[in-house]
Amino acid sequence: MSDTIKMLSNFEYKSLFLPGLSEKIYFNNSKLQLYRIENYLRNILIPVLPYRTTFNFIIFVTNGRIKQQLEISEYEISPGSVLLIKQGSITRTLEISEDTEGFFIVFENELLENISLDKSTDYHFFKTSPYAMLSKPTENWMSHLLRLLELELGSNDNIEISGLLLKAALMKMRPDQSLEEASIKRTFYITLQFKDLVQRYHQTEKKVLFYANKLSISENYLCKCIKETTGKPPKQWIGELSILHSQILLQDISKDISSIAFELNFQSTSYFTRQFKQFTGMSPTQFRKRATKF
Repeated sequence: MSDTIKMLSNFEYKSLFLPGLSEKIYFNNSKLQLYRIENYLRNILIPVLPYRTTFNFIIFVTNGRIKQQLEISEYEISPGSVLLIKQGSITRTLEISEDTEGFFIVFENELLENISLDKSTDYHFFKTSPYAMLSKPTENWMSHLLRLLELELGSNDNIEISGLLLKAALMKMRPDQSLEEASIKRTFYITLQFKDLVQRYHQTEKKVLFYANKLSISENYLCKCIKETTGKPPKQWIGELSILHSQILLQDISKDISSIAFELNFQSTSYFTRQFKQFTGMSPTQFRKRATKF
């Protein structure tokens, strides 16, 4: 069963959600881009329907606040906090205050490979928690660094220097786990691995045991880890992510609801409809009518 869910390119993301941008910004196809939130994201068209992107991006807020959904979690990004969203994740902006300021950084996977993040440590962009609250000194350091990156990107196209500045920013965002107990680290790491597996397999695999086997742990231990770290049992994670996936598929009016239920491996169309209504408060048909208005 192939994954037909649409992923937005950088240009498509700008065209759909960000009115009034200059042609220079619209047609910027660099592998690394940086924009001020106040000049770029603040006028985003709310409500934003769930989407996936072909690029990674970072939201770093210095004033105001943004509420961003990432998979089935919601994060409030306020001054000093940062959210990293990797390519292919289901996400959307839920709220943004009128006074929000900060930085929006876009980068392609290819750039990550080129800057060679240090794999001798336990840090890697795709393994770390997506959200971090920075200390005040780190927040100030990050602001200065991103201004340097902004100047570098504006003055020349030396992607090597810009990539090194991005690498420094990513390393500074690394959560400090040095004081955590080994058991807490293991629970946290299992949760990250589980979330990654669910993103990859939820379309066809709905049973918790499948993910436990993938992680070589018992189903009971997986349930314990996920519930402790997220507050939700793994079965709920799988189901809610499938419903989010369906919300993107429903935006394609060429697909009927029964085919979407089949594509996402629900037991039946009626079961899919019940699950969808339980999660969203409306039926798939009602959601589609609302979504096609925008």
